[in-house]
Amino acid sequence: MKLRRYETVFIIHPDLNDEEVSALTDRYCEIIAAYKGVLVKVDRWGKRKLAYLIRKQSKGTYVLLDYAGSSAVVSEMERNFKIDDHVLKYMTILKNENVSLQDLEKEATQSKEKAEGSTAETSGAPSETRAPLTVVSPASLSAQPAAQPAVQPAAQPAAEPAAEPAVKEQGE
Repeated sequence: MKLRRYETVFIIHPDLNDEEVSALTDRYCEIIAAYKGVLVKVDRWGKRKLAYLIRKQSKGTYVLLDYAGSSAVVSEMERNFKIDDHVLKYMTILKNENVSLQDLEKEATQSKEKAEGSTAETSGAPSETRAPLTVVSPASLSAQPAAQPAVQPAAQPAAEPAAEPAVKEQGE
């Protein structure tokens, strides 16, 4: 069976508690297993502020799934994301076209060992203390100099009101 490596990030409604987030994440992990996929890593990034409002929400709980499987796994996952009202947004990317099962098993055991080691070091620390998410947001794009020309056309209509009184005088 040809396995492809995928990474899916999905944002969950911020009002869900930790148990509900875990249950939702477990459900998507079960979908991967049901379609004979291999789950490499589950990373809960915690609640973060969104770059823009999504379904009238300014915060969301981020979850990353790193897995390998066929394209049917991705199709089923995305179908479930569309149906689930708790999922605000999702994105799946293809990381590798062809991966071996042995490499995935090694990486999965290494990531589990790292996770166990980091939880022993940071026991009691909230999940928000993880490394920051480096995602290009629309807000950061608008801060670039390309947004400046949009201000200049707004100054042009100010010159037009001076011409209007001349038109009114002709009409009187």
